[in-house]
Amino acid sequence: MKKLQYITVLRALAILAVLVVHTTQTADIQKIPEQLAGLLNNGMRGVQLFYMLSAFTLFLTYTSHSRQELYPKRNFFIRRFFRIAPLYYLAIIYYLWQDGFGPRFWLGDAPGVSNLNILSNFLLLHSFSPRWINSVVPGGWSVGIEFVFYAMFPFIFSRIRNMQDAVNFTLITLAFRSLMLVILVHHPLMHDTRFWIDYLYLYLPDQLPVFSLGFWLYFIIYEKDKLQISGASMLLMSLLAIAGLATQIDKQIDYLIPTTFWWGLAFVALAVGVSKYQPRILFNPLTNYIGTISYTIYLTHFAGIHLLEYFHLTNPLKGQGRIALLGNLAFNYTEILLTSMAISTPLYYSIEKPMQDVGKRLIARMEAARRNRNKLDLAQAGAPGV
Repeated sequence: MKKLQYITVLRALAILAVLVVHTTQTADIQKIPEQLAGLLNNGMRGVQLFYMLSAFTLFLTYTSHSRQELYPKRNFFIRRFFRIAPLYYLAIIYYLWQDGFGPRFWLGDAPGVSNLNILSNFLLLHSFSPRWINSVVPGGWSVGIEFVFYAMFPFIFSRIRNMQDAVNFTLITLAFRSLMLVILVHHPLMHDTRFWIDYLYLYLPDQLPVFSLGFWLYFIIYEKDKLQISGASMLLMSLLAIAGLATQIDKQIDYLIPTTFWWGLAFVALAVGVSKYQPRILFNPLTNYIGTISYTIYLTHFAGIHLLEYFHLTNPLKGQGRIALLGNLAFNYTEILLTSMAISTPLYYSIEKPMQDVGKRLIARMEAARRNRNKLDLAQAGAPGV
C-alpha cells in the first residue's frame, strides 16, 4: 500500500518533539524557566503520537492485506519483525558498547546489565520488567511496548468492525488500566516507589488507551459510514472524562484517565486536520524525509547526543543568563537533529529499508508458493482417475 504523506509528516512531528525533550538534558534544566521547561518536557508526548499513528496504519494496512493475502496474520508478524527488529538489534549491540554493562538509572538497584536483560531485549520482551524496559537501549521502552501491541493486534483487529467497537475497546483499556493501577500502586513489586511509578507510566496498560485512539482515527477518515456510537457509550465516556478531570489531585497518578489519553485525543484531531489540509510549512521534502527515517532517528539520536557531548560540541554560548541558555538549547537541538540525520541516513538505506524489503520478498515467495500448491491441488482434484 502506498504510504500516505500526511502520516509521514506526522511521524516527523513526533520525532522532532522527542528530540526536544532530550535536548533539554544537554543543558542545565534547573535554569530553564518553569513554563518553558514544562513546554519542552512535553516533547515526550511524541511517543504517544507514534503509538496512535502505529495503530492507525496497522488497521489500515491489515484491512487491505487481509483481503488480498492467504495468510495475513503470518505475514503481519513477518512484516513487523523485519520492520523493527534488525535495527533494534544493532542498537542493543551499539549501546552496550557505548554505555557498558554497569549500573544506570533504569536498572534501579540492580548492579549491572544481566544476560537475562540482554536476552529480553533481543526477544523484544523487555517491557515486562521495570529494570529491563529501558536500561539497555535508551528509549527502547517504546519499542518493547510496540512489539507487545503487535502481538495483540490481530486479535484486536478481529473484534473491531466499527466505531462503536473502537470506543468499547477504549473503555475496556481505560478500565483495565485503572484496575491495574489501583493494584500495583498499593502493592508495588519493588521498594523504590519513584522508580516503580515511572515504570507504571511506561508499561503497556498505561499506553493501550492511546493505541486505541488510532482505531478511532481509522473510522473517522476511512469508514465514515461506521461512525455510529450508542448514547450509552457516549454518556459513559463523558462521565469518565468528567470524573477523571475532577479527581486530578495527585499529578503523578491519574487513576481514571491518563494525561497521555488527552494528548492522544489532540493527536487524533491533528491527524484529521492534516489529512484534509496540508500546509507547505509541514508538507515539504525535509519533513517528509525526517518522517521517513523517524524510527532510525529515534534509536540513533541518543548516540548523536553522546557523541556531541563527548567532543564538547554542545552549549557554545557562555554565561548564566536566559539568552545564553535559550541560545544553547536552540543550537543543541539543531546539531542533535542534523547529527542524528547524518547517522540515520546510511543506516536507513543499509539496514532498515533493506530488511523491510527482505520481509516483503519472503512474504511474496511464501504467498506465491501457497497459491501454486492450491492450483496443483485443484488440478489434481479435477484430474480423471484421481
